[in-house]
Amino acid sequence: MGLKKTLQHNLSLSSKLFLRGLLRKFVPGGFKTKQYSLVTPALSADDLDLTAKLAETKPSVVAEPRNITTSIIIPVFNKAEFTFQCIQSLTHEIDFNEVEVIVVDNASTDETKKVLAHFQHVVQAIRNEENRGFVDACNQGAAVARGKYLVFLNNDTVVLPGWLKQLVETIEANPANGAVGSMFLYPDGSIQEAGGIVWKNGEAHHYGWGSSPNNLQFNFAREVDYCSAASLLIKREIFERLGGFDRRFAPAYYEDVDLCFGVRSLGCKVIYQPLSRVVHFEGGTAGSDTTKGIKRFQIVNREKFVGKWRDVLEREHLPKDLKLIKIASNRKRNQLVVFDERIPSPDRDAGSLRMFQILKTLTEWSHVIFVPFNRPQSIDYERSLWKEGIETADAVDYRRLLKNKNVLAAIVSRPSMGSALIHRLRRVNRNAAIIFDMVDTHFVRLQREHEISGEAATLSEARRYRKLESQLAQASDLVWCASLEDKQAMQTVTDTPIEVVPTIHELRDPGRSFADREHLLFIGNFAHRPNEDAVLFFIREVYPLVRESLPNVRLDIIGDNASAAISAYNSEQVRILGYVPEVDPYLRERRVFVAPLRFGAGIKGKIGEAMAHGLPVVTTTIGAEGFGLTHGLDVMIGDDPQTFALAIKQLYLQEDLWQRVAHNGRIRIEKHFTPEVIAETINRSIKQVTV
Repeated sequence: MGLKKTLQHNLSLSSKLFLRGLLRKFVPGGFKTKQYSLVTPALSADDLDLTAKLAETKPSVVAEPRNITTSIIIPVFNKAEFTFQCIQSLTHEIDFNEVEVIVVDNASTDETKKVLAHFQHVVQAIRNEENRGFVDACNQGAAVARGKYLVFLNNDTVVLPGWLKQLVETIEANPANGAVGSMFLYPDGSIQEAGGIVWKNGEAHHYGWGSSPNNLQFNFAREVDYCSAASLLIKREIFERLGGFDRRFAPAYYEDVDLCFGVRSLGCKVIYQPLSRVVHFEGGTAGSDTTKGIKRFQIVNREKFVGKWRDVLEREHLPKDLKLIKIASNRKRNQLVVFDERIPSPDRDAGSLRMFQILKTLTEWSHVIFVPFNRPQSIDYERSLWKEGIETADAVDYRRLLKNKNVLAAIVSRPSMGSALIHRLRRVNRNAAIIFDMVDTHFVRLQREHEISGEAATLSEARRYRKLESQLAQASDLVWCASLEDKQAMQTVTDTPIEVVPTIHELRDPGRSFADREHLLFIGNFAHRPNEDAVLFFIREVYPLVRESLPNVRLDIIGDNASAAISAYNSEQVRILGYVPEVDPYLRERRVFVAPLRFGAGIKGKIGEAMAHGLPVVTTTIGAEGFGLTHGLDVMIGDDPQTFALAIKQLYLQEDLWQRVAHNGRIRIEKHFTPEVIAETINRSIKQVTV
């Protein structure tokens, strides 16, 4: 075994964290933030042969009528080469059956007319006899737009893959979101703007200017003061309530800042979404000299803006100070730092799903920074956190993160993270509350495992965790347990306040009827030892009894990390399916969910997900813990092979019983385990220890 693997297997997490810190301090480049690749097109307007490009491209014809949801409005004045490459990038990115493109031509004198004629089948062109400026052109385009969303886009931009999809998904994610803006990149790939800041004096600041788009600080969605209308989506209903862009800022500049302030005046939010990206050739149309031409209005209109919003600026905004730039970049001032072993993968295990839902809950009122100790090779899971407005950072930076005076609390998940970090965090910031999130009570789970296996090593491990978990609880201000049973066990070893934060489940489509369903289903990650034991117990001791009365019933097993012992049972009757990216079809089509857990602790997310889908469950007494379930009413329970098999048979064959358990199980989730319900517990418990 190589040195790297030896260290990985034999060093504690605390020791690994110490070594990472040494590498960061003493070895140049010894510890690097994982870099995320960005491919930006190497476009040069000067090198663009417009005539040749027009001859090469033949835009597709879009058949009428169209169901338009989004209207993209592009004001232009000359610079035909920019207009061409902008529209050309849109043709690769949008569905013209749902999206319309409206170009308002402010009396261009170059080849703009030829470009627009070339794209006439996919672009609606409005021709002005004089240059009416950005403000009036945008309002003019909005007046004829049909979409419920308006997107204002400069012609000196090139949209990157996912640009519009990310804007629309963000605006639809929360009814309070009123406008969404993109990350702007220079042609060299550096950041031009990652959300806008407005200082108390009314001066606007492009956050992230000149930085790398790989920097984690700029890669998460957040509520901001404003986003530039060079790429800005707004709900049309809000735009119309505000009367469009305010004409006092005509012909251009500060009209977008003013619009975003107007959005917030209506009680809505302006969101920066970094997953929506555009290359912006800044100054390509208006130049950069603020002493002449249209650019001079940047100074003139700032004074008008301050006059209009003076009270808001005084009440809500920070004085101009680059030391405050990180705080000013996010309108959510309160910070919570959450530590866990790895990035949540909510489609792979219940613990990840619980953490993902907790993080989403916390973002409703705070700036959440999630700090994993390990990252997967793919960034897809981390990107899903960014999209939800969750910043991510590296564990080695914990001191910098905790020194921020706006940090209310640090949430440390699992004993491994707690043993490495809780004492360190307390030294760095004694004012921040520390919450120990146990996930489940390890010593209870291990004690139960020992009772089945009889292994002395498991008993020793259980005793070690009992001591460790009690010490971590005593060192914390609050403990989160996943079930009432875990809370009761922890109350025997600590007097620290304990709150129950179970798994969190969104209600799902109930799926097919009883008659249209068939077969059995198990879902679970086999890196978790209780799941492997449960499946082997079921296949060896329960399933043969089931097949005596239900010979044609198949068992589908879904989950990562199946051992050779489990894989050996793969057959037509027992399908070992491994990881399945989309499990909803199985939950909607199988007739009975089985969870034959013989040991464990906490609350079992797989059971909650099944009930949330209206799929009735057969489990054990241990499996049913935490849900408050009743046999025959909202679950079926069997603790030995015979009673477990009988419960499956009854549920599989009796439609009235199946309907009752399915309905009541779903109601149980709705009343006690949805995000809205658990959010109250999470937020109340944090606020109690951070007052």
